Amino acid sequence: MLKMTGLEEDYCDVVISALIAASRSLMESPALSLLSKAKYGKGDTFELDALPEIIIKERLTQRYDQNSIFITEEIDEVTRKNWPKVSDPILQPLMFFCDPVDRSAQLIQFLQKISAENNMFQVGQLRQKQNWVKLWEEETFQSAEKPANITGATMAITCFRKGRIIFSVILNYITQVIYIATPLGIYHFILPDYADLKRSNAINLNYIIQHGKPLYFPLAEVVCRKEEDFWRFTTFLGKEGYRENFDESLIFIDNADRFLHHSKPGGPARVLYLSELQNQAKDLPPIGFILANGEKIGEWIHWLSFVKFAKNKENMDKSLKVFEVSISRPHTKNGVLMSVFPYYSIFCEEEGHNFFDIAFLRRLPSPNKFRGMLVVTQADNERIIYTMRKHQYREITDFI
Repeated sequence: MLKMTGLEEDYCDVVISALIAASRSLMESPALSLLSKAKYGKGDTFELDALPEIIIKERLTQRYDQNSIFITEEIDEVTRKNWPKVSDPILQPLMFFCDPVDRSAQLIQFLQKISAENNMFQVGQLRQKQNWVKLWEEETFQSAEKPANITGATMAITCFRKGRIIFSVILNYITQVIYIATPLGIYHFILPDYADLKRSNAINLNYIIQHGKPLYFPLAEVVCRKEEDFWRFTTFLGKEGYRENFDESLIFIDNADRFLHHSKPGGPARVLYLSELQNQAKDLPPIGFILANGEKIGEWIHWLSFVKFAKNKENMDKSLKVFEVSISRPHTKNGVLMSVFPYYSIFCEEEGHNFFDIAFLRRLPSPNKFRGMLVVTQADNERIIYTMRKHQYREITDFI
C-alpha cells in the first residue's frame, strides 16, 4: 500500500475540514440569501457560489498556509504573482485546485424548486423535511439525473506538491457524501446532519477511512456484458463548439450519440461513472470511458487522483488508465486551445522524469483557463485503449 507523510495527511485533514465547513455554511443559510447576487468576484456571482469559495480560501490560505497557491475560476493578482516560475517540481509550492460549486446552474434551479414556498428557511432545514435524492433524480430536471451520488452538484479540491498529485476530496451537496482519493485508498462517507457540530468537527482523513467505505472501480470484464457497454461514454457537449471539438477526436467514425450516456455531466464527479456507484444500480448501464472535451482544467484535474489510486475489488490492481487526446486541428474556446500537443502539455517529460508542470500554466493570461482533452477508461477496456493507441494519443498514467 502507498503511504502518506504526516504533513500530507495534515493537508488532507485541513481540506476535508474546509469543505465540510463550506457545506455547513450553505446549509445554515436561507435559500433566499443563497439565490441573491453578491459583489464577490465578477460582480454578478450568486451568493451560492461566493460563500463556499470564501470559506475554503480563508481556511486554506489565511489560517493554514499563507504561502500555498489557491486556484479557482477567478485568480487574483496575489496568486498570479506567486505562481511558480520554473518547471523544476522540487521548487513548486503547495497548490490547491478548487471548484467550490460544480453544476452551479443545476443547483440554483434545484434550490429554487425546493424553497418555492419557504425561501426564508435554512437550506438544511428544508433538506431535513424533503427527499433531496428523489427530487434531484426524478422531479427537478427534464431528464433523469441518476444516480445523485454522481450527478449531484459538488465541491472539489485537489492538492499538488512538488509536481505530483497528493489527493483529491469531493463533497456532494445533494447526498452529503464526501469522497477522498489518497495513497491510502479511495473512500466515501455520509456526513452527519449539518447541525451536529461535534461530529462534523471530528471528521478527518483517518475518521473517514475508519468509518467510511472503500470505493472500487471495477474492470471492464466485470461490468461490460455487451459490446456497446465498452463504448458507452459521458462527456460535455452542452455548449457551442464542444460537438465540433469532440468530432475531431475521431474516437468514433460516426453515430457516436448511440453510445452517449450524458451530454451535460458534472466535472469533478464525472470520474465516479467508472466506479461501482454507477454499476450498483440495476437500471443504469455501465460506462466504458469518460472524456474531458476541451474543458477547463478545473473540471478534470480532480479525476487524476482517482486514476492514480483507483483499485478493483477482484485483485486490488490499478483499474484505470488516462490518455491525453491531441487532435490535428484543435478548436479554441475564448482564445484558448481545447486540445494540445505533448510539447504544449502540462504533463511534462524531462530527462526521464515525468511530472505535472504547474509552471507551464504561467504562460497563459489566466492559468486556470487551460483546457485539455483526456480520456479515462478501465485498465482492461481493450476497445478504447486500442483506439487511443491507434491515434497515438499519449498515455499519461505515469505522469501523475
